[in-house]
Amino acid sequence: MTRQSLYQPVDDLPKAFESEAALRAWIVQQAQPDMALLLAHADDGVIWGKVVDQNLALAGDAFSEVRVALHPKTLQQLRLFGPVGELLIWQTAEGFAGRLIADGKESPSASFEDHQWLWGTRNRDKDDPKGIFTLLVDGKQGLRHAPPITGLGDDRVMLTLRHYVDYDAEGQAHIIASRLTGLQKAKER
Repeated sequence: MTRQSLYQPVDDLPKAFESEAALRAWIVQQAQPDMALLLAHADDGVIWGKVVDQNLALAGDAFSEVRVALHPKTLQQLRLFGPVGELLIWQTAEGFAGRLIADGKESPSASFEDHQWLWGTRNRDKDDPKGIFTLLVDGKQGLRHAPPITGLGDDRVMLTLRHYVDYDAEGQAHIIASRLTGLQKAKER
C-alpha cells in the first residue's frame, strides 16, 4: 500500500468556484452523513462548519465574533471529514486540487487513532452553545473559535485523527497518511 493508492481523486472538483454560494453548494453535495464536519483555513482565519439536512451551517453564523467568509479567493484548504473518510481540497497556483481518503477494503490494515487537544475552553458564565456550535476562548488575548460540538460542561475538545501505517522493504513501520475523523469531548488529565 502506498500513499498514492490510499488517496482517491476528487471527482467534479472545479479548478475555481465562481462564488461562495457555488462553493457551499459543492460542499453540501460532497457531504455524507458520516463525513459532514468541516474545518477550513482561509487567509483571514479558521472556519468550522457542519452539513446538516443538506445545509451547511458555519460557526460564524452562530457567533459573529468568529465569522470568516468561506470565500473561494481566500480559501487555503478545506477538510470535510468524519468517521468514514476525509475530503481535502487546497488552493494551488492552477486552482483547487483535492484528494479523498475513505476507509474501506483498500485501506491499509494497520492504522491507529491519535487525539489533538483544541485550544480554548467554554466560558460557562457567558457563552452558551448556539445550535451545534460552542464558542471556545483561550488566553489573555481571547483567541476564539467555535467547533461543531455541544454538551461540553467542564470538558475540553479533542480533534481525532487516524494515521495509516505501512512497512518499507526492511519491515520498518512508517505513517503513509493521516486524516481527521471527528471531534470529541474529554476531561483534561
